[in-house]
Amino acid sequence: MSEINLLFIIYGLERGGSELRLLDFARYFPDNIKVHICVTTDNLSLLSHFQKCCANIQIIPIARGYLEFNKIWRIFKYVKANHISNINSFDLKGLVISTVIRLLLRSKVKAVFHSVDLLHHFHWPQKALLWVLLKFNDAVICNSKQSKFLMRTSYNFNKNIRIINNGININHFNKISNHDRHLKEKYNLKENVIVLGTIANFREIKNYPFLLRAFQILAKKRLHLKLICVGGGYLLNEIKAMAREYGIEQKILFTDYSDDVVKYLSLMDIFVLCSLREGLPNVLLQAMSMEIPIVSSNVGGCSEIINNMTNGILYPSNDLDKFIEAVEMLIESKRFAFRLSINARKTVEEKFSLNRMIENYTAFYKELSTE
Repeated sequence: MSEINLLFIIYGLERGGSELRLLDFARYFPDNIKVHICVTTDNLSLLSHFQKCCANIQIIPIARGYLEFNKIWRIFKYVKANHISNINSFDLKGLVISTVIRLLLRSKVKAVFHSVDLLHHFHWPQKALLWVLLKFNDAVICNSKQSKFLMRTSYNFNKNIRIINNGININHFNKISNHDRHLKEKYNLKENVIVLGTIANFREIKNYPFLLRAFQILAKKRLHLKLICVGGGYLLNEIKAMAREYGIEQKILFTDYSDDVVKYLSLMDIFVLCSLREGLPNVLLQAMSMEIPIVSSNVGGCSEIINNMTNGILYPSNDLDKFIEAVEMLIESKRFAFRLSINARKTVEEKFSLNRMIENYTAFYKELSTE
């Protein structure tokens, strides 16, 4: 098949779900599908990883996509010069840029919007703009059924919608039978210690204040409980101050950003996700692949991954009593926790593998290129 050139317009190259999925594209797409990336900010923490994949990267910071037409023109010229057949966007600014170029080039290029979260944070002017822009796009890729439902009902998008679930490398996220003893000693994790853990950047939607309140209650009843929080972000210092205020800072490990999440996952006995909003979170798949029992808020596409009480536990978002009850259930019954963890790994193997995701995206782009 002839070469397919794809341009992805993305806000930054930080460690997030969209960015890591794009990194998988750069690594694993077949040779005839070429990945071009336009980054519209200076957030480039993963840049070196992309450069190792020989991805074609353009860094064009754009403060406001609807004002800086000179920079949009640079992207337009790049699209023409590199024979881009498909422009992909992940956020509203990227959608503005891709739609403008799609209209300028008409049928010579197709535009695809990736709906990676449920867009609940948009206000009505943003929603109205999104509704208009989507009319000029050729397809929407959703990573969950919930996202597809939103596209149909709230944005009246009735063209080509494809659900492609996230996928992870199950060989990389594999259970480590013997925890790293030196790492356990470093963080004073003795054999009788039960470790709760989460991986989430410190933003409002990740609901860290809720997690700290719950952990404070649990830690009073269970003295051998510890918490690991893997991630960074602008609220990190605020959450650390909250931990000091609650008197639990000695029981919490804040790791900041880490490229080796497997190391920290291997130390966790229970994985918790307290988000107020999610799409289809990779972090749940990673923990499930590592055979860690899960307690997750029932938001977004989480229920499409977790079958409650079968491969994990779902609780109503912000329900403190239900969250604590779920954690204590896993602590009290090791047999129940083990059954959930085995089923969790099986779920990822059957439905959410990296190979399955890459195959589905490859088939989508090949189909789109022949339409």
